[in-house]
Amino acid sequence: MKKLFLALVVITLLNSCGQEKATEKKEASETKTEVKVVKETLKVDATSTKEFKTKSGKVFIVKEEKPSASISKITVTPKGFTEVNEPMKMEESDPFDYALVADINADGFDELYIITRGAGSGSYAKIYGFSSNKDKSVTPIYVPELSDDDFVVLFPAYMGHDKFYVEGNKLMRKYPMYKKEDTNANPTGGEKVLEYKLKQGEASWILELKK
Repeated sequence: MKKLFLALVVITLLNSCGQEKATEKKEASETKTEVKVVKETLKVDATSTKEFKTKSGKVFIVKEEKPSASISKITVTPKGFTEVNEPMKMEESDPFDYALVADINADGFDELYIITRGAGSGSYAKIYGFSSNKDKSVTPIYVPELSDDDFVVLFPAYMGHDKFYVEGNKLMRKYPMYKKEDTNANPTGGEKVLEYKLKQGEASWILELKK
């Protein structure tokens, strides 16, 4: 009887140990799966390359690398310019949205304008410019940061969702205007249109809003 009792105790302990090991293996497996899913979610690292040709046959190569969903590294490489074709980098910018090729200063040589867009609900746009120096080389265009006063005067009822476009040889910016009770997805205040001008500065071209 004692031997039978001891045998039952041993069997019970063995079963218990086996269940604990099985549970530990299952938990470890689930943990590994969760870690793998997190790593896959965080992995973005997408790269894309686009080419934009001027009317004189020169090319701007735009390469975008995306280390995350909200930050991009953009490189502009000129191609076919007679003296300098050095790449120009924007290390941390909003993601690339689209680009425009236009001769805004009417000097006979096209500039490249890159429009980036924030990943947030406002989809705020920003513009970067690159000027052809008579098709010999390319230099960045200086775009002044907008001040609080600029936003009050030039951007009333602004909440993003803006768009840059070319009309003739003019560079335009349009955005929907919001009333106080409007939601971000439903502006009802009409539209505001602004025009940019490209003027020669001391060291580079300057892209400014007409006031």
